[in-house]
Amino acid sequence: MREVLLTCLLLTGLLVILSGFVWAEDSTAESANREVIEHLIRVETRLDGLERGIGQLREDMQFQNRQLREDMTLQNQQLREDMQLQNQHLREDMQRLREDLNHQLDRHFQLILGVLAAFTLMFVSILGFAVWDRRTMVKPFTDKVKSLEDDLSTKGRRLDVILDALRSLGQRDERVAAILKRLNLL
Repeated sequence: MREVLLTCLLLTGLLVILSGFVWAEDSTAESANREVIEHLIRVETRLDGLERGIGQLREDMQFQNRQLREDMTLQNQQLREDMQLQNQHLREDMQRLREDLNHQLDRHFQLILGVLAAFTLMFVSILGFAVWDRRTMVKPFTDKVKSLEDDLSTKGRRLDVILDALRSLGQRDERVAAILKRLNLL
């Protein structure tokens, strides 16, 4: 664009300078006119060449611009694909980590259940042993107490019979009655 403007300015300046020569002499005017015309033809040829060059430059810039856009679009697409692939890999890794964590938690849970089951079994065993030991230890005593109760009940009945006999004797004998009163049996 600058080159076109600069060329136009040069042409204008050249025309102003050449117009001064035209007024100066007629004989030399024809030769000067030919020179000016030839010079203008050369300048015009150069301008045509410059315009074609600028046009070609514009086309090249547009082509490069299209190429850059295509390259940027391709790079963006590749980046998106790479990001999606990385995202997929991250999801797969996270899934594997979740599965590993769940597996570890299951193992720990099973271990805790095993320990809890062992303690429960120990507690029930100790409690069962204590109950069994009490029964085996207390059984002879209960049998002995039961036999003593039976003996006492039979002897108690005999004592009741003896007391009744003494009371009836105490009603007849004053000395027996005094002894029974002193023992609070009457």
